Amino acid sequence: MKYDVSKKPTRGAQRTLDAFSGSLLALLAEQPFEQVTVNELCQRAGYPRATFYNYFDDKYDLLDYGWMRIGAHLRLDEASSMDAEEGLRTCFDRAYDLCVAHLDAVKRTLAHNAGSGYLLNHLRGIMQTEIRALLRACPERVASRIPYELIADHYGNTLFLVLEWSLLGERRCTKAQAYEYLRYLLAGVLHDVPQGGTQGGTEDGDATADLPPRARR
Repeated sequence: MKYDVSKKPTRGAQRTLDAFSGSLLALLAEQPFEQVTVNELCQRAGYPRATFYNYFDDKYDLLDYGWMRIGAHLRLDEASSMDAEEGLRTCFDRAYDLCVAHLDAVKRTLAHNAGSGYLLNHLRGIMQTEIRALLRACPERVASRIPYELIADHYGNTLFLVLEWSLLGERRCTKAQAYEYLRYLLAGVLHDVPQGGTQGGTEDGDATADLPPRARR
């Protein structure tokens, strides 16, 4: 029976999980995720294939576990009780600090894993799912005319853009300045949200009718 990685692990299980997670991170700094094999993961971790399959179905399952650990570290669920701007600031601060703490590893990984590859596309998908869950619970959601799924995707894409630009671009900037860029880019959904009414547009089908004037194009 496969080990349940979502429960609190024993010390022995944690050592095994750490070994496989570490081997994946090391390999991602050397090659695209698509080229990583279970054999390589086991060789780096120092465990046989049988042990790997006691914990994971495949390398994609291991990657999901890695994202789960990152999510637990970021504690994004705490933002669900905050207003939109406070929640955004919390998400950005934690993501920025995590990237800075592991910036060399992030750079090496991105050197081998393009933005169009599986690794980053998968991460974007997970982040958007998490942000959708946060916005679904956000106390301001019911007041927005814009579907929260669309807002979540916009948040996630813009967050990635600002993190990449501020940490990896030629014109790096401070966290405070990066957040101001993010806040400005998201101003249309952080401010001037009309109150009352139904989400997603008006009865006559004009989804832009209730948006602030500067957002109508």
